[in-house]
Amino acid sequence: MTPQQIIDNARIPGTQSILVLGSFEKRVTVYAQQVRALNLVDAMLSENLVRPEGGKVAIIGGGAAGITAAVALARTCPGLDKLDLFERSPVILALQHGSRRFLHPHFYDWPAVGSNADAAGLPIMNWTAGPAGNVAASLRAEFEATRHNSVLTLHADNNVTNLIPSRLGPIRVVVDKRSAVGRIYDIVILAVGFGLEAHLDGETPSYWSPSGLAAPIHTQLQNPILFVSGNGDGGLVDFLMAAFNALEHHEIGAMLMDLDLGPARAELEAIETEAWAAGADLDLLAEYRVRLGPLIPALVWQEIAGRLRPGVHVHFHTREPRLLRKTSALHNRLGVYLVLEADREMGNNAITVTTGAEFDGGIPKRGEIRIVGQAPFEPLRRFLRLGPDSVSNLEPFKDILANYPGAMNPPLSAIRPESPSLTASAAARFAGLAPAPAAEPDPLAPPGAAGPLIIGLSPGEAGAIVWSSEVGLDDAGQIWSGGRNVALHCSISAIDAAPLAPMLARLGAHATGFTFYTKDVAGWRTGLATLCASKGLPGPDLEMSCLVTEWQEVALQGPAVELAAPVLAATVQVRLDREVLRQLHAILFDILGPAAAQIGWPIEPAFRQRLWERWNQWQAALTADDSLCRRFLRLLTSQEDREPARESALVGLGLKTLRPFMTKSTIFALAFAVCSGMPMSPADVHPGNLAYHAMTGHSCGVSWINERMLGTRNAMDQTWTTGVVLLSQLRQAVQMIEGDLRMDRSMSDAPAIGTIAASEGPLIIGADEGFVAALEVGELELRAYLQSIFRWRTETVTPTLEEVADDAA
Repeated sequence: MTPQQIIDNARIPGTQSILVLGSFEKRVTVYAQQVRALNLVDAMLSENLVRPEGGKVAIIGGGAAGITAAVALARTCPGLDKLDLFERSPVILALQHGSRRFLHPHFYDWPAVGSNADAAGLPIMNWTAGPAGNVAASLRAEFEATRHNSVLTLHADNNVTNLIPSRLGPIRVVVDKRSAVGRIYDIVILAVGFGLEAHLDGETPSYWSPSGLAAPIHTQLQNPILFVSGNGDGGLVDFLMAAFNALEHHEIGAMLMDLDLGPARAELEAIETEAWAAGADLDLLAEYRVRLGPLIPALVWQEIAGRLRPGVHVHFHTREPRLLRKTSALHNRLGVYLVLEADREMGNNAITVTTGAEFDGGIPKRGEIRIVGQAPFEPLRRFLRLGPDSVSNLEPFKDILANYPGAMNPPLSAIRPESPSLTASAAARFAGLAPAPAAEPDPLAPPGAAGPLIIGLSPGEAGAIVWSSEVGLDDAGQIWSGGRNVALHCSISAIDAAPLAPMLARLGAHATGFTFYTKDVAGWRTGLATLCASKGLPGPDLEMSCLVTEWQEVALQGPAVELAAPVLAATVQVRLDREVLRQLHAILFDILGPAAAQIGWPIEPAFRQRLWERWNQWQAALTADDSLCRRFLRLLTSQEDREPARESALVGLGLKTLRPFMTKSTIFALAFAVCSGMPMSPADVHPGNLAYHAMTGHSCGVSWINERMLGTRNAMDQTWTTGVVLLSQLRQAVQMIEGDLRMDRSMSDAPAIGTIAASEGPLIIGADEGFVAALEVGELELRAYLQSIFRWRTETVTPTLEEVADDAA
């Protein structure tokens, strides 16, 4: 389609600039939605719907389509004034988070040319086949990298409740947590997708949740029943997982894609062609049985039969008159046919198929399964794959979508659900944004910096540790900055070198690549995995891990240094702190210096200069005092302010957390110090990482607390130690963070922390829209903004104290 046709198909009639992206398509895969997003963004730019300089764009929905459109716009239009993505869940790609379901970019296109390629082949937001959780983590990482280097802003945990278009074009976006003031955009992309599946309010788990079918079935029941209902791909996949013996989805997908069908493949393709001919009405299962059975190689039947699950009965049901829709993936249909035939030919009779039968008495979300014409039964497990809950997902937009043709008639791409292709215009526009291909290695080049950096750890005298490397201890920070993979060879057991574990976990987690060679694989693997576990990190989906493998002998280079284990660990940790500070300084120069790099917080130029001057003062003090530097940096990436601090808390402090969690929290701290009337500076003692006389502060950039995405409630529930808490990733306005009255102290008690009275607790300030808007206007505006917070605090506390006094009287 041409750019104009794409816009015409996407635009909601009666509005100038509300575009629907992928919410009513029939081929709905991660890859297909991404292609539609890139084509739409290209069409918007080709048709001049977006002002590249000063334009304001909102995207509703943080699924594959929404985040791909957001990254595409951020990278092609760096001069946008606003690029806001709203997602009602706490994280983007929430459905796929941690899921083991198999995603392959071209699975649904088989047997087309190129359908076996594992890579999506997209110019941006590219990915390779694998578990959905891994794919989501890869896409989320590119989204976050773009967000922290552009105007793109994520409004997570924000439910859009209405879109109000105007006759002149601009659209007001209304969210449920605050007023719509300031939320006016030139164009809005509605990419809300299809939401959760229907009927999850019973015993059926979400399709994306970890599946118990990937494990053996253990029960005292005789002939336990696994019940699957649904004729779409979700139903077919769950039937295959129920029928095969403890296979993950990706294992089933790989098995089906690797089958050598011999002459049956050509016949299968012929059946597919006939099924899509005009006026065709084929019973696909019947066709497969008659035409494929004699052609399937014996080895295929042996492979399928050998994988079937013993000891259970699978009941596969659909209300449709026939099993196997032509719109479902061919691989899934083929797999179902092979399983049914293998069960029948072996005489197992372990599978019952029911077609064309309604449920008797409603959808059986729990309890007995009642199907018209059959005796009721109660399954061990049930999987109701009866389509998405699209109605509730689209409810906020039903009025504005009432006249959208795509909601009433299938779009052109739905005639046959093939994956869309990038338009020539989109391919040309985004090609320049693709990562540069890796240079071919020069076989004549001498070995040197390109090779791995080898570090050796071996036992010394009297329990000491010997460090051997071409990089000396004083230069340990270069291990991160050189961009080289690290190969660490440790001949000491995890128990004997326990004081080194947090340092090694931190070193490896933030290295470009890290392999740990040891004779104690089990001990070190367990210890390092625990230290790198996500719950101790400042946010989810950080790719932090240390590959631990079997010992290999290696020739060590460089001088050897022998130190006690605690001294060695402390020495390296300090050097790593200094490297983090050095790189933070460089990032802040890019943002606050002449380049004025975008981070989603536009800062008025004169104010930007003021912040840079204040940072130079702080940086000099941090450089001169290692303990001051450690406290300031550590608390940027952690909500825990323990004394003494745990060594494990340093694992999250490194290069991978610099941009996502430390940059904005530092700028927040600088802005507060300049404009609050309390010129705070880095604190060298507990509590907090900021102080001004008796006032203490904690500037913190975490995006979750106790494995819950950062929001008003868990921010209030956290035990803070300072008078002021600055949360750069909290988007709520301060007026929503009013704490409960403290009843465990007397009003006459002296404040225990800072100058906030005991009855108040800490003042928590998030980087809400008011803060961000004030940054853009300048220093005086931010001063006024902070003063309004202080006035609000005074006004809300005073009546509360009076109520307590009245009660006491």
